[in-house]
Amino acid sequence: LHALEGGTCTFGVLRNAAYYNLSDLVQRFHAQYPNVRVRLVGLNSALVAESIASGEIEAGLVVLPVEETGLRSTPLFRDEVLYASTGRPEERGPVTISDVSAAKLVLYDAYAGWSDPTRRQLLERARLEGLTIDPAIEVEHVETALSLVASGSADTIVSRTIAESPSFPPGIRLTPFAEPLYDTIALVQREGADLSPATRRFAELAEQTLLEKVGEHAGRTPAE
Repeated sequence: LHALEGGTCTFGVLRNAAYYNLSDLVQRFHAQYPNVRVRLVGLNSALVAESIASGEIEAGLVVLPVEETGLRSTPLFRDEVLYASTGRPEERGPVTISDVSAAKLVLYDAYAGWSDPTRRQLLERARLEGLTIDPAIEVEHVETALSLVASGSADTIVSRTIAESPSFPPGIRLTPFAEPLYDTIALVQREGADLSPATRRFAELAEQTLLEKVGEHAGRTPAE
């Protein structure tokens, strides 16, 4: 097991893992350790955290904050969240939470809903100002939301990493928040639990991949 000539790796990744260069992680790991079985779960961060807390998987990468207790998190990567629109005039400047509350929105991760960590941050900001956020459309995938934004149907929010990907639709204007909003990606495992050798090695590769992604772009920095 310690030589990684056998055993099983169980690991969770955030829904949009492909945008963070994590799509080939299993292939890279399997090429190095072909005798290790891999179970990779790719869900919304809230559900990944729930699976780790319940013991279904050993560890994973999630966007903070998550509600589950009994977890130990190591922040790795802070990615700015931007407002995406085709109709918002550039001269209006940075986006406020009141702007978001008044906008026609399409939000993704419909199944996780307001358990989604990025959505939770928006909701908390709105509540502090006595506002509500009611999306007109909810879909499961960010790509679907961006297609609707590109068509002028609604606005959404998106991380800078996704916005700078080659597949990002042209014509969408990106605006920062007046009070900057960030996704913090962290490595999470159960408090007091030791990872199996296979999962520990997989986690090391995932962390290395993320830090390399940070180095590619000045707009995102390692989390403190």
